[in-house]
Amino acid sequence: MNNILEEIFENKEFVNFEGQVIKIHSETNKSQCEFLQQIISQNKFSKSIEIGFAFGTSTLAIVEEIEKNKGKHVVIDKFQHSDWGGNGLNLIKAAGYESKIEFFEQFCFEALPKLMFEGRRFDFAYIDSTKQFDWILVNFFYLDKLLEINGVIVFDDVTFPGIRKVLRYISQFPNYKVYSQHPKNHKPSKARSLAGLLKLLPLADKLIKDEILISDSSLQINSGCVAIKKISEDTRNWDWHVSF
Repeated sequence: MNNILEEIFENKEFVNFEGQVIKIHSETNKSQCEFLQQIISQNKFSKSIEIGFAFGTSTLAIVEEIEKNKGKHVVIDKFQHSDWGGNGLNLIKAAGYESKIEFFEQFCFEALPKLMFEGRRFDFAYIDSTKQFDWILVNFFYLDKLLEINGVIVFDDVTFPGIRKVLRYISQFPNYKVYSQHPKNHKPSKARSLAGLLKLLPLADKLIKDEILISDSSLQINSGCVAIKKISEDTRNWDWHVSF
């Protein structure tokens, strides 16, 4: 891993080009950055896109690995300067990867359709931005159109209710499967145990909502960071629906 990243994870700060000491918070942690790099390395991905920039720790981890495959990285963040002081861009420049990223200081609903109409394609995506259900679902809608077959989308902060709800929905899409999660969570949750007991009740499938009977762990999304893989194009019927 990049020496600058190693220092940031150790000291929780870095010095920007203005000589200011920037205290890092809300960052993608070291083990999760390694998780992202592992996915990229295993699949030899070279066309990546990220929603959410902040201090740029995950961006630096991604672009470092993408560059090994002679690729480039797209980053979208409306608030890079207004909320984050441009320090994500600063970090990427300090690490020497400025020419390897393409930055859009726009909302995702503005930038993603533009990329789609330009015919751009990606094989890896990382979402670490708002935690609101509708925004995350819109992000996925466009990323799905941009993603190559066998491409992977990674969702951060899946413990937030809005993001978890999106994952409960799309993890049941017939053309997607859960690829991996971080940290690995093999322990059955209390909710899963309860769901198992509820299924034993007479007429459970008729009296109890499906979303209660289907646990997060059975969908393999019971972790903080979940990666899903696109295994085919979308062939759902116009009236397709699942409870989530």
